[in-house]
Amino acid sequence: MTGAHAQTALARLYRRHRAWMRNLALYGCIGGLAAVVDFGCFYLLNTGLSVNRYAANILSMHMGMLVSFALNSSMNFKKTDRLLQRFLSYYAIVLCGMGLSSLLLWAGGFVIGSGTV
Repeated sequence: MTGAHAQTALARLYRRHRAWMRNLALYGCIGGLAAVVDFGCFYLLNTGLSVNRYAANILSMHMGMLVSFALNSSMNFKKTDRLLQRFLSYYAIVLCGMGLSSLLLWAGGFVIGSGTV
């Protein structure tokens, strides 16, 4: 396959899947921003303000979740109907992740040797 043929094939592939690729990229960017907000809040609360790591984890995850839900609802999925129902479903999933994250913080504290809260 020559360079021109490969470029044409890539252009066709892009045109066919443009909306899907846009949503995937946007979803990744929003997720990345939410992760930065989560980590930044955790670092500020835990390191800067000496908030207990579990409390800092819970607060920071809520901040990241709010950023992610608000931006994905309006920019990526463009769904504004049944917003409360969608938020509560999303929140239930976030709570599961928060439990796992807190468990990892607890377990990691014992591995590192700082198992105290």
